[in-house]
Amino acid sequence: MQHASPIAPAVTHWRGVIMALAVGVSFASNTSLAALAYRGGATPLAVLLARSVTAFVLLFLLLKARGVAVTLPPPRRYGALAIGTVFASYSFGVLQAIQWLPVGLVVATFYSFPILVGVVEWWSGRQPFSARTAIALLVAFCGIVLALDVFGAKLHRLGIGLVLAGAVGVTIVMTMSARVRGAGDSRPVTLHMLGTAITIFSLVALVHGGVQLPHTPLAWAAFVGAPLFYSFGIITLFVVVAELGPVKTSLFMNIEPVTSVVLGFVLLDQRLGHIQLFGIGLVVSAVVLIESAKLRLPMRAR
Repeated sequence: MQHASPIAPAVTHWRGVIMALAVGVSFASNTSLAALAYRGGATPLAVLLARSVTAFVLLFLLLKARGVAVTLPPPRRYGALAIGTVFASYSFGVLQAIQWLPVGLVVATFYSFPILVGVVEWWSGRQPFSARTAIALLVAFCGIVLALDVFGAKLHRLGIGLVLAGAVGVTIVMTMSARVRGAGDSRPVTLHMLGTAITIFSLVALVHGGVQLPHTPLAWAAFVGAPLFYSFGIITLFVVVAELGPVKTSLFMNIEPVTSVVLGFVLLDQRLGHIQLFGIGLVVSAVVLIESAKLRLPMRAR
């Protein structure tokens, strides 16, 4: 009788960890490159259309190549379309906010959504409310206050409002998408969400305009690179979740706001104050705290 080698699970685990980190860096790169494309004349709507179409086409080809059905039964289809509308709304708001706020600040504030997901799970009874959760909520709140430098810096109010609304939007998408997906494959649901977003962005472009392409070589490179990083991140995310699980994946993807701060400084020369950096650190710590609490729940249940 053959026994499975303990090396194989270890290799799979570390491969998943590396891929999770790569996904976080990819999403941060997408955001920073979008801001760089803005400086060369591109509009948020143009970037959103480019990255949504790229991700949709690549995901569609991947599903077809693997023989995965891309159609959904009516109840799941309607749910995916509804979630896609929320997805398109918060995506536009967050990328719009990058025009007015530093990238690192936008991503760190937006990345408070795992805390909001934790609150929703507690409120709905799916997760117990522990002292660790309460501490994480307090730390996250203090971190956002410091990161936004509420009492010091004069930040764009609409930009801050859009980012906070984006955190609420992604919380809705994450908590509702699980119900729409059920026990089925999440990738066709994501494909429908992307298709909904493309439709909405196209209609907005036809009615109000605002789709302007970049006019400098550097901005064009960023305009092309942003959708590629975004597509890699959103497609690879499925593989990572399958190998590590959603909780561990979220834990390792906390590299995203940190990477955004670094890229904002290197690519965009965006400098944050010491208090803001400390606040971002608190937000990341709070997310790690609440995600690590979820990891312990199965062990306690035993």
